[in-house]
Amino acid sequence: MKYEIMLNILFDMLSKKTVKAAYLADKYGINVRTVHRYIASMEAAGVPVYTTRGNGGGFSIIDTYKLPATFMSEAEFEHTISTLSALNTGLTDKVLSSAITKLKAVRKNEYSGFDIKSGNLVIDGGPWGDTVGYKSKLNVIRKCIDERLQLNITYHDRNGEITERTIEPHVLVFKQGLWYVYAFCKLRNDFRFFKTGRIAAAKITSNRFERQDVSDSMLPFDSWFTGVETISVAMQVEKSCLSETEEWLGVENVKEENGVFVARANLPDDEGLVSKIMSYGNGLKVLEPKSLKDKIKDRIKQLYDLYETK
Repeated sequence: MKYEIMLNILFDMLSKKTVKAAYLADKYGINVRTVHRYIASMEAAGVPVYTTRGNGGGFSIIDTYKLPATFMSEAEFEHTISTLSALNTGLTDKVLSSAITKLKAVRKNEYSGFDIKSGNLVIDGGPWGDTVGYKSKLNVIRKCIDERLQLNITYHDRNGEITERTIEPHVLVFKQGLWYVYAFCKLRNDFRFFKTGRIAAAKITSNRFERQDVSDSMLPFDSWFTGVETISVAMQVEKSCLSETEEWLGVENVKEENGVFVARANLPDDEGLVSKIMSYGNGLKVLEPKSLKDKIKDRIKQLYDLYETK
């Protein structure tokens, strides 16, 4: 009985924006303390429950959470829900109502695509292997942009720091095969680029914001790596890595010079750059600057020492 109630509470949260503990206690004939205990059990199992304190608060599920629904197409879902709802109008059956609630919850989270199509051009918003999660995340951001709603996010930055932030999304940016959102960050009190792949969780709020005019020319592409210095890098590229390097930096930044291929670009001077270059093995050789060459040599020595340790 406990797990049946927990499952039904999960579907309640998926099908509604927010549910109160008192509502759940009354609906399932349990006390409020038991509701909180069930919610804690769900969180321990990995369900991303979002708790809002104070008057008007309650429990909800982050908007990027999904349930699998690949056994039905969106049209099948719509038709099934419509038919069951019409039938339930006359019967008012509790089991049927529960089934409708569950189907609506699945539909809400599963069919949130983010594909851009125009003529012969198709842009798929998700990475390879992604089915729904990444697209749902983009769809949530797009909804906040369209409706001027603040978004609570859990963000993993390039240095591994995890922060909770409230942002005001203004535009989505597609650059070098990756999606970014340009948003005003309430934590930093400034506009920032956020890589959508680094957003671990996103929850739409009911708080609205006044959108500022943002055009392409206003976006700070020259200072793309906010808070990170950039350096001018030159690398010799072996033919075995030519295609991958062109995808990374763009073909216009990889040229043949004196019989060898050389890539030149301004890149962020951080540990991420060292890891990226080393991932190419002996396919890339840093020519300049010396400071970057020294960092890579130090990293190689650390790896050598690690595997020499007995």
